[in-house]
Amino acid sequence: MMEEILLRLPVKSLKRFKCVCTSWRSLISETLFTLKHALLLEASKATTSKKSPYGVITTSRYHLKSCCVHSLYNQPMANVFEHDGELLGRDYYQVVGTCNGLVCFHVDYNKSFYLWNPTIKLQQRLSGSDLETGDEVVVNYGFGYGESEDDYKIVALFQQRQQLKIEAMIYSTRQKLWRRSSSSNTCFPSGVVLANKSRSGIYINGTTLNWAATHSSSSVSTIISYDMSRDVFKELHGPGSCKRGCFTLTLGDLRGCLSMVCYCKGAKADVWVMKEFGERDSWSKLLSIPGLTDFVRPLWVSRGLVVLLEFRSGLALYNCATGKFQYPVSDSLSGCRDAKVYVKTLVSPRDL
Repeated sequence: MMEEILLRLPVKSLKRFKCVCTSWRSLISETLFTLKHALLLEASKATTSKKSPYGVITTSRYHLKSCCVHSLYNQPMANVFEHDGELLGRDYYQVVGTCNGLVCFHVDYNKSFYLWNPTIKLQQRLSGSDLETGDEVVVNYGFGYGESEDDYKIVALFQQRQQLKIEAMIYSTRQKLWRRSSSSNTCFPSGVVLANKSRSGIYINGTTLNWAATHSSSSVSTIISYDMSRDVFKELHGPGSCKRGCFTLTLGDLRGCLSMVCYCKGAKADVWVMKEFGERDSWSKLLSIPGLTDFVRPLWVSRGLVVLLEFRSGLALYNCATGKFQYPVSDSLSGCRDAKVYVKTLVSPRDL
């Protein structure tokens, strides 16, 4: 009973309760407990009204910053934390993805991958993760957790610039090595091109990574989805109404649901969510933002339909009821990009 109560508390309270007694400290420090706690928070994104367990991590080439989602919505001066130097000092970090409170980075100078938990300020270089790529190859990454195997994975999709064939390699934190996907030669439909603005796969449904793509012959948008538990790629269709005259550039995770932005005839951006993952008929248009014709990614939406948006130049809030933007949400976050929402957990990257 006590464990069930503790599992539903935020990280801040769990840190404090470690001091209550030895048994509580031992329980809260267990790897299995921290994983259960993280999975509960990930699963509650779609239904919770609480913003405090969730943060936003951003990068602007050499700078890492984070902020609580609650602070962005509720405080006139959002409390922004700077993490420069917490990892490897001044270098270029590409955010590959977030999962269970862990942020996965690809570091430019040594071609390695790192896991970092910004909440507990621990990081770990992934042994055997170095991956060399040539200049003629476009690489799209993704990071997620396969619960059935208890394994965190990095997926790398390789596409030659002058070719349409896509190959996949998968890194397992459990096995500490890369392998070629057994299904990569048969899973991709012919003529599919990954969207340039979809460098990182979107982790959804506790087991899948998803990338925006288009059919080269028709320019029709589609989605490539990888099921980590079954090691299978498949194609998902977007909303039926996003057809000619609309073009899709952006996928996202909007409170646990796969989201897609359709830019319609240069007049507006429609934000769709897939309420039942994998079910094409479950696409539902959440909102429309008039006048947007360039990159935008929704990161969070409140019960009152106030949306946290990522633009190329930073983060903004959009109020659907009033049609007004608040930009930037914080002066400290202007110019930041590659934003990802993460859940605040006690999961240690050093336990993997």
